Amino acid sequence: MSGFEKREQMRHLARVASRDLRILGFALAMLLAVGCSSTEQVDAVAVVVNPETGIEFVSVDRFSDDAGTVMRRSQNSELPAPNEPIDYDADFLNHALAPDGSDVSYYAFDVNSLLSAPVYSFVYASDPSTRVDGQAPIFDVIPGDEGYNDYWQVVQVLVPDDYVPDSIRSFKGIEESGYEQKRTATIINCPLVPAGSTAEYAERNSTGWYRDKHVQYFSFETFTTSTLNPETLDVPYAIVRVIFEDNDPSKGMKMDPVTGKTHNVFDSIPGDELYRSLWRHDFVDEADFDLVSDWASSEAASEIELEMDHILVNCPVVIWEES
Repeated sequence: MSGFEKREQMRHLARVASRDLRILGFALAMLLAVGCSSTEQVDAVAVVVNPETGIEFVSVDRFSDDAGTVMRRSQNSELPAPNEPIDYDADFLNHALAPDGSDVSYYAFDVNSLLSAPVYSFVYASDPSTRVDGQAPIFDVIPGDEGYNDYWQVVQVLVPDDYVPDSIRSFKGIEESGYEQKRTATIINCPLVPAGSTAEYAERNSTGWYRDKHVQYFSFETFTTSTLNPETLDVPYAIVRVIFEDNDPSKGMKMDPVTGKTHNVFDSIPGDELYRSLWRHDFVDEADFDLVSDWASSEAASEIELEMDHILVNCPVVIWEES
């Protein structure tokens, strides 16, 4: 994408940023509410079947009280219904600043844990560097399940040369097969989403297995930690500095009245050695909004403390200026 095209894209994003950021800002405010509770009323969820395979997709709800932290339908009725396809480009593509002050855009997902979840990738025992072509990855937790995370530690399943791709479609099947499992030091940012969801800037939009059903997922960055022979891995993170209107999350992100954009700043972008899409949120005093134009100036600005300080949110940066 040329610099001109990126600028045009950014102007378009600025027009929708205010609405999009209100969704996240309102949701963040719910973390501060005391004694706030509600009973979620959910209509019947439509069954989605892959027309090519005849296999059902598992129902995914990222905004239930079990799955969501700052994005819960019970607290924000504007969020998509259970298993409703999500258009991340229309509703969750937001604006911020790169370390040098240039424009970036990112997808806003939700709070995630430091503890990764396992995803099972099939390779040949005779050559573990070769993946089994035609075998989809296997997940054993979905949003709302205990232990779910958008960040997955890759576990290799070592199969014989005569293995038939996709003949195993669940973790239970892996266990019953007796095939060797080997944990790796690789982590992938791979949110599971309702079937039919779209994100133009995801590196991959594909289908995996969950307990013999299909499940759709997006892929963003993959990285390898320095841990050797690991058990379950912690997910590395970077830092974003955020400013709320009047320091009040319920009012949403502070917006520049001229540009219509935030002054939120990431400490790194894709291509930087320390870039990660899991971001620790630090909060800057709204009084210093005009002083913040890049990472250095954000560090010089005053911080404030909120109950949600240092939450970790999955926000993959997907549009940025090439250096």
